[in-house]
Amino acid sequence: MAAPVNVSTVRIGPPVRCHYRGGTAALGKHGRHLWIRDGKIGHGEVTLTHGIPLSEVKSVEVSERSFGETDVQIRAMPGLPLNRHVQGAAPKLVTDVVVRTADGHDALWTIENRSSDWVRDRLRPALTEAGIPFYDDLRPDQRPNVPGSR
Repeated sequence: MAAPVNVSTVRIGPPVRCHYRGGTAALGKHGRHLWIRDGKIGHGEVTLTHGIPLSEVKSVEVSERSFGETDVQIRAMPGLPLNRHVQGAAPKLVTDVVVRTADGHDALWTIENRSSDWVRDRLRPALTEAGIPFYDDLRPDQRPNVPGSR
């Protein structure tokens, strides 16, 4: 079943930092922004320049991670009561978007300082129109790399 060409256009780009990190030869090794346009998903600076047909996409996984928050105590000299509490860097939120294709490739985008809910809300209309599920919405036996999956 071919994805409709007239799906909603989605662009995740400035002021949001969004980078394509590789995963499928058709999209190259890196790029900026995430686009869904004219029945394709891909990346490009001002418009979609590198894309794959939505009909090749089997699912999209969206997950977030946070890192960088640490608190440490530094002792100026062993034995002296000169402890200093140092606040670590502010936590950084990164949401990963993995586009899984029919040929088994996983294309990866990273989106900084946006939650997975924010990203899902942006992608949901176009993916729904194209009939592409979120990975989490698939039954376990429908997910790739699971024994018994199709």
